[in-house]
Amino acid sequence: MTNLYNIIQKTAENEINSGSHKGNLILEEFYEKPHFEGKTKLNTGDIEIRYNPEYENRNPGKTSIVAKDITFHEIDHAKYKNCIGCPQTLNNHVKLFYEPMADVLLKKGFSQSDVHYCANALQDTILHYDGSANGRRSLEGIALFFKDVGENSKDEKGKIKFTGFYEAHVKLNMHLWGNKQQKKSMKKFYTHKDEINKAMKNFLKKTKGKNFLNESDWKSIAELYAEEFSRLMEPGYAMPLLNHSGKGTKGKESGKQGGLEQEVDSEQDSDEGNVFDRQMRTKEYKKSRIRESYSNDEKAPSWIDNFEAMDLLYESLAQKLNIKSKTFTQDSKMPICYYGKRDFDPKKDNLKNLGFGYAENGELGLKKKRWHQDLPISVKKRPLSFPRMRFGLLDTSDSMREDVNGGDSVGSTKIFPWGDKSKYHYALLSWYGFLEYLKQNHLMNQTNIDLGNFSSRTLVGKGLKQAKEIALAPQFGTTKIELDKINHFFEGRDSLIFTLSDGGISNWDSIKDDFIKNAKKHQYFHLQIGHSNGTTEDLEQAGLYVDYIRNAEDLAGKTIDLTDKLFRR
Repeated sequence: MTNLYNIIQKTAENEINSGSHKGNLILEEFYEKPHFEGKTKLNTGDIEIRYNPEYENRNPGKTSIVAKDITFHEIDHAKYKNCIGCPQTLNNHVKLFYEPMADVLLKKGFSQSDVHYCANALQDTILHYDGSANGRRSLEGIALFFKDVGENSKDEKGKIKFTGFYEAHVKLNMHLWGNKQQKKSMKKFYTHKDEINKAMKNFLKKTKGKNFLNESDWKSIAELYAEEFSRLMEPGYAMPLLNHSGKGTKGKESGKQGGLEQEVDSEQDSDEGNVFDRQMRTKEYKKSRIRESYSNDEKAPSWIDNFEAMDLLYESLAQKLNIKSKTFTQDSKMPICYYGKRDFDPKKDNLKNLGFGYAENGELGLKKKRWHQDLPISVKKRPLSFPRMRFGLLDTSDSMREDVNGGDSVGSTKIFPWGDKSKYHYALLSWYGFLEYLKQNHLMNQTNIDLGNFSSRTLVGKGLKQAKEIALAPQFGTTKIELDKINHFFEGRDSLIFTLSDGGISNWDSIKDDFIKNAKKHQYFHLQIGHSNGTTEDLEQAGLYVDYIRNAEDLAGKTIDLTDKLFRR
């Protein structure tokens, strides 16, 4: 390793120790500009610093100064010893910064990448102020990083400068913690445009009296920051922060109309942002956040779109059902030790557990272990008879959005538009419970899960993703089945097919002969919410299985039990 590498390594590791950080250092050379990047690994907490050694040639002795403050910066996102830290925790990041900013920015037409970037910029500002408090640190390395960004960014005329947003970002940092020399070194990058000065003036005026180092003020500060700094978030506004390169941000064209439906993107695979940005994108956190909103009878957070919110919540609710995940097991034994010896018989013995020993005549020969001690175990076994194709057809007629008694007491509609006490809610919970049953028994094959909903039209989704889209888009119209839309699901034999309805089917007389003929070739059952009718009577008369659900709350358990019993026979 070079001497520069060793100096940086020692400096950064000293910071890790001083900050009482549990992660390790990952130090890498790279050859990009700006010359520095910092990141904290999601699962390990390791701090990764990348530096371009060319920087040292033009700035002797400065590389280690930048690396030192990058290390502090990464640690203080959680908490550097004897500092406040910002945002400190994942929940603080989401609830005190990201969500209040999303409520402002998404309505204005910005993307989620813009929200992540904006939240990072404010958190960086606060943690830098935290580091400088009481004269603890000069943050010369952060000032050098800002300077490096400016020197490697040019406008269309080749002049080095900051964008309007970045100028305001740096000015706010200099206002909170910069010394005279640091402020002077930034001036060559400033344009001092009226809109920049106005955004800064408005923000500082509105946050007067608020404490940037008090987390009780962070939410209101974040809202004000998003409101004022968004005026400067034009396309190309995002220059590199230590945790966010600006990649993926879009900004907003002047005069463009906003609206949540325009720019809500999932960013599921994005690696931009600090460690909390990446953690909040995980399915596990989103699911916990949706559960929390549901428990508090709140709307889904604006940064999670409606489809994803409903899908994650139904998955979560299904996981609480009583699923028989040990249905397909068989008792077995596993040898854990071998003992005793006998002569090896090459005609009947395999070559396992052989050793050498002496015969009675003193000759050396092969010996086979005679006995073994066994440990009883249960082995999960996939049933060979379980069908590859599974198709469900759900009734989405208008009556399905009623409550179980046919009334309008459908429960909360904050996340589920049809209400969490409606018949359709219980129908969906039964289908998601069925999916959870397959998952827990290692029977899930996403390409062989299909679903249709029938009402004024018959809509079919092929594969798990499309099936969920169809499930979460009920029609709530009339009640008929377009047989030509589902005939291909009746091809072959012995697939799992079930239907679910709360009433009769208006065109049943014209389709019943073909429907029954096809259903008999498969492992079919029908779930009927309420009393019998002409449709169910014809199905039963034909020898097909019909189960009457007197209480819609029992749908999920009944679907799972029928599936389990059908294939455990």
